[in-house]
Amino acid sequence: MSYLKSVGTTFIYIGAFLALITFMPGLPPDVDFEEYSLVYPKKLSGNLGVNQRLNNAEILFQGDMKNSRAFASYNGELYTGIEGGHIVKIVENKVVPLVNIGKECDGLLQKCSTPLGLKFDSKGFLYVSDGLNGIFKIDVKAKKYEKFISSESTVDGKKSLFINSLDVASNGDIYYSVSSTEITIDEAVYITMSNPSGRLIRYNAATKKNEVLLNDLGYPSGVILSENEEFVLVAESLKSQIIKYNIKGSNANKAETFIEGLPGLPDNIYSDNIGGFLVSLVKYADAEHPQLSQTLAPHPFLRRMFARLVTVFRAPIKLLAPHYPDYARVLVPYVKGFESWLQSSSEIVTVLRINHAGKIIDAAYGVDERVSGCSSAFIFNEFLWLGFSSQNYISKVPLKQAFPTLANTSQR
Repeated sequence: MSYLKSVGTTFIYIGAFLALITFMPGLPPDVDFEEYSLVYPKKLSGNLGVNQRLNNAEILFQGDMKNSRAFASYNGELYTGIEGGHIVKIVENKVVPLVNIGKECDGLLQKCSTPLGLKFDSKGFLYVSDGLNGIFKIDVKAKKYEKFISSESTVDGKKSLFINSLDVASNGDIYYSVSSTEITIDEAVYITMSNPSGRLIRYNAATKKNEVLLNDLGYPSGVILSENEEFVLVAESLKSQIIKYNIKGSNANKAETFIEGLPGLPDNIYSDNIGGFLVSLVKYADAEHPQLSQTLAPHPFLRRMFARLVTVFRAPIKLLAPHYPDYARVLVPYVKGFESWLQSSSEIVTVLRINHAGKIIDAAYGVDERVSGCSSAFIFNEFLWLGFSSQNYISKVPLKQAFPTLANTSQR
């Protein structure tokens, strides 16, 4: 009986503690938690079902490519970004540094500068969206850069705290996603628990002003213009869907769902070079592999509880870091382990090919657990290049293996 009494008392104390942090006023994060809906991820079947086309991916530059999430190419050369703000060019088997757009950070819970989107304009200038600082314009020949849009800039009364991905139109307009107007990349785990507060914004090159196209998006990430620039797509990672914003035509300035119920969380979107799109799922999910943040969408109090648990776990590190950084580092893996659990999913690597009309027409998977956390799938020199959100390498797979119907398409 004493054992049962001890267990019961323990549960009472734990319940009281969880209730306290859930309802205590003023405890971070200071964001809204309300019920919202989504179409849950659906497992693909038949010809689109799980295969092994991304197995045996060739791992490149291991140890030198931490969080290389995005790619761009120009004049037959491939570019990417590395955590810390390093923009590099890949020449054969070498990494050639260009510029560093980052700034110093403590490397504990604070995220270092992280290039999340890269895109060349028609004049050969490279635009890079950095999750920590904003959007930069880089002259790759002169190896010079300037900050183009700051993450501290205010658009319609709100700051673009976490700029994610971007694309550049032929007229110089820049379309970019803001993952949150309330939370920085340092605390991105809170975005998965709080209400959708992301945006799609257009920088108008003619007026030099930013205008909000879409509000209240669920962790928007990848952005891409259609081939004829009639519309722009933005991935809503939190909701496993892609939204289409019409730029031209009878539905101009209106948004619609391009595709929903994707089997995971979409990240970057790139062209398949023949009018369609390649969408990488940074986390796979379906009914058998649910994503906790999506499961809790109708339960705001539980989301608040988990978010505030993160705050409690992070508190000792924030207190120790300024004075005892070595002790703080010991705690970091435990905190990050808990945050990873909140975003848990299967290790299936997934890249979808979606046509101009929003229909999935092909899918490639990696199931050998050789790589994980795929953020980008980019065609270059007859290979599918893969970037990752939490790894220290990039990889590539022969295009004829990953997407046989796309073999021999050239990268523009």
